[in-house]
Amino acid sequence: MKESKRTQKLKEKKVTHKLGIIVPYRDREQQLKRFLSHMKEYIKDIDYEIFIVEQADDKPFNRGKLLNAGYKYALDKGCDYFVFHDVDMLPEDVDYSYSDKPLHLATHLQEHDYETTFFDYFGGVTMFTKEDFKTINGFSNEYWGWGFEDDDLLIRCIEGDLDIDKETFGFGDIETFEAFKFDGDTSYISLKGKNKSLLSDEFTISCLVKPNDVIVSENKDYDEYPIVSIPGYNIGLFYNSFRRFFCQTYDEDKKSYSISSDIIGESWVHLTMKYEIPGMLKGSNKWKVSFYINGNLVGIEEMNNEILQLSSDEIFIGASSDKKTNDEFFCGLISNVEIYDISLTDEEIIEISQNPNKLKVRNFGEFKSKDFLLTQINPLLSDDKKCNDISGEYNVSLENIYLYKDTQSFKTFLPKPHRRESRFQSLKHKTNSSIGNKWVHQETRRNQIKYYNEVKQDLVDFRIDGLNTLRFDEVSKEENNLVTKISIEL
Repeated sequence: MKESKRTQKLKEKKVTHKLGIIVPYRDREQQLKRFLSHMKEYIKDIDYEIFIVEQADDKPFNRGKLLNAGYKYALDKGCDYFVFHDVDMLPEDVDYSYSDKPLHLATHLQEHDYETTFFDYFGGVTMFTKEDFKTINGFSNEYWGWGFEDDDLLIRCIEGDLDIDKETFGFGDIETFEAFKFDGDTSYISLKGKNKSLLSDEFTISCLVKPNDVIVSENKDYDEYPIVSIPGYNIGLFYNSFRRFFCQTYDEDKKSYSISSDIIGESWVHLTMKYEIPGMLKGSNKWKVSFYINGNLVGIEEMNNEILQLSSDEIFIGASSDKKTNDEFFCGLISNVEIYDISLTDEEIIEISQNPNKLKVRNFGEFKSKDFLLTQINPLLSDDKKCNDISGEYNVSLENIYLYKDTQSFKTFLPKPHRRESRFQSLKHKTNSSIGNKWVHQETRRNQIKYYNEVKQDLVDFRIDGLNTLRFDEVSKEENNLVTKISIEL
């Protein structure tokens, strides 16, 4: 069957696009060889050219600046859309065709067992049109060493009013909600009383929490923000500058046990930790601590000995102690802090997480442990903005606490990139991110401080840092069969 004249004309008028694949590079020769060989075999039916931008000086690696330079070279070669591509990611199932909105392609990576990356991840492989990349003024030139230039890129998309997606966090809908607001500097709640028994037997601690933006300290390697803390060795629930929630305990030998969540956005979450002692009925000879988020089990740690017996008779909410010189304070909202002198069942934990705003003074659904509730610190119990302890076992003190009250949902909508589902093989390389609670490279901490304390606080204007302020010196340029390799000094 012959094509109609209309179809022929449409084909003739079809807009064609040229892709520029821009790769920041230094000292990964074997990976580069594999990447180039793989890409030449993989990409079909797309007009493209690859630009390898090598940093030739001995300064810390600057991924954003290299990608900005590559964009300018690709622009000169007639490219009208771009993929900014790490050299250690080989496509297995990836669509590189044109998109009229920014896309994140590095969604399923072999090194993460092809699991979806965290919600606002915008690194690895990203796609932009010429117009959109110009609108956001490219990448920042000011992130030296590993990390946070991709986080900055998402902020630029938001501030540049580009088309981005949103992720929903949280759970449930309610008519009226109250919480305690902590300023991250001086706010805390102290419970002083007969809580020594809390650590002598089983217990469960749960709460409803929503952190604000991370504020990092320039004189620290990392930051922890206490949510519910028993001072001394800081046993309890915490949030950190890696945007992860975690619980922490110590045994009698002062060995630490910690269970951490994945990266979570600034949204409402219900946290629970419980401590269990060995028993014949439980079929275990180990002490156990378990951590739950929104009723879902995050992990279990088996302890060699029973939990460390501390002399403190206080519990702190929003701080690790009441010392004004201590800079470990939580910033955000906390409500419904509940402490039980029993290890709740999994079914009970699910029940209370799904009904976070209910007072636990009576049983409901699968919740059967009202008689084991030591205290519930809840603003609904407040009298003239003062917090009451329903058990009468604690003296409760509020310092610089504000009452947050609103009609809202527990659901939070946070910005994230649009994604085109893709699979990549990951070439092996040394980790550049974090090991435990420390960054591998000190430059990353400086990048983190810049991102959270300046960019996230809207103290930096993306219009005066990027393509329009890019400066570099070209050392060499080689062109060979759809590949241009440029060496530059920054």
